[in-house]
Amino acid sequence: MKRLILTAITLACFTFISQVDAAAWRTCNGNKIKWGSNTKTMRASNVSFAAGGSYLSALQTVISRVNDNPSKFNFNLVTGDTSVGFDNGQNETWFTNDAAALNGAPAVAFTWSHCYWFFGWHYGIDEVDVLFNNNVSYTSSSNKSSSITYGGSFRPFRTTATHEFGHAMGLLHENRYYNIMGQDWDFIHANGNSTRAYLGEDAANGSVILYGTTTGNMQDVSLAHHKYLGTSGEYSTHQSTRLLNGAGGNLASFTNSGERVYRVNKGQSVRLELTAENNGKSTQNPQVGYYISTNNIISTGDQNIGTGSLTLTRNIPYTFQRSLTIPSSLNSGQYYWIGAVIDNNNAIAESSGVNNATYLRIYVNY
Repeated sequence: MKRLILTAITLACFTFISQVDAAAWRTCNGNKIKWGSNTKTMRASNVSFAAGGSYLSALQTVISRVNDNPSKFNFNLVTGDTSVGFDNGQNETWFTNDAAALNGAPAVAFTWSHCYWFFGWHYGIDEVDVLFNNNVSYTSSSNKSSSITYGGSFRPFRTTATHEFGHAMGLLHENRYYNIMGQDWDFIHANGNSTRAYLGEDAANGSVILYGTTTGNMQDVSLAHHKYLGTSGEYSTHQSTRLLNGAGGNLASFTNSGERVYRVNKGQSVRLELTAENNGKSTQNPQVGYYISTNNIISTGDQNIGTGSLTLTRNIPYTFQRSLTIPSSLNSGQYYWIGAVIDNNNAIAESSGVNNATYLRIYVNY
């Protein structure tokens, strides 16, 4: 969420725009409202983000993930700020109980911008302050079991912070695609028992539209077991991807430890649904391997049950289905995990490979 305070002289003109491309931002007389330079310093409160504390560590990780984008823009994080406040010429972040400022939101990015005519148009972002609601049950952990996304009790701080720093970059809410700028807590990657917050393809594309493409070699493809569901006001909503039968119908399922488990038969044809993203600077054609695992960490060392390839431009996340066969060699009455690894042959020089694999859980019927 955000608050926008406008400073105008003589004439101001702001318009919300939606493009065929993913992502959204504000404009001034057709010009994108953004920072005037490609590096901005964000100062973290020494109380909210204490030295050596888990929330400072989580915030540092978030800044790193936001900076892992294919544009020229990045944040520089300074810690130990002793006097945070609004409209003081500094970009700052802190936790607060200020109900009036938060207006019921889990977090808010207050953005001060200018847009005026004075012998030519002048426009841009002047200051951003990111506030987190001290009354929200956050977790700074990446432990999957603690997150509301997977049946836990806590909102993942890292996804909310990534959303707010997307605002700080200049992005608005998005309701058309699977996107961190929509509903943030289930825009998340998981493989194993840990979750990973990330900026994602849609917001990465927005960063490039605002600031241009980096000259560095920033490439990154990823898989997630969530996808676009629909619209809730300004926000996109998301849901888990599915395992379907060979005809595309629903498989019987149940919930265990906060995750959907699909009942399958040995030798059965199924369709695995996942979301692929190109978070990097250029089009990629990654190979994808499909696997069965005896645990929730999908890797190339697991039993291979298929291969394929995708063509991924950098624009909109791609939810796809792949037909596979459940191996007849699996044990009846046992849990397994079916999943995929994108770029399983390591053909792409990626900035991160830890987001390349994900899964759905299955139970083999007797």
